Amino acid sequence: MAEEKESAYVRSGRLFAALAVLQCLSSSDRGPATPDRFPAKHGAAERISDVQRDLYEKLTKLRGREERHWEAAAEIFRSVADFLTPAPVPTHCFNAPQLAEHKAGYDAQMAAYREKYPGLLQ
Repeated sequence: MAEEKESAYVRSGRLFAALAVLQCLSSSDRGPATPDRFPAKHGAAERISDVQRDLYEKLTKLRGREERHWEAAAEIFRSVADFLTPAPVPTHCFNAPQLAEHKAGYDAQMAAYREKYPGLLQ
């Protein structure tokens, strides 16, 4: 779960990680999307928009997969609200420190998922 005092950039990285894992679990051909997949000029909102596309279809597809995939996906989906704040997700281009915070949030959340769901993510 995200810490209350985390910056909007760290939280956006955590949110990106959650949605990237849902995307990954719904397809068996690749690992989760990473922040490095996007140029720095893409802000958090654009990155998040990319991985949350077709979320309903992804969840429906996951419902038919192995139980461990579905259980992880359902729990991750329920946790998405934990990464949202009253302020909107940053929409502007990242500068270097903001991008570093976004990546740190992503890395922290991915580490938590890999620990909680061993063998499910590469």
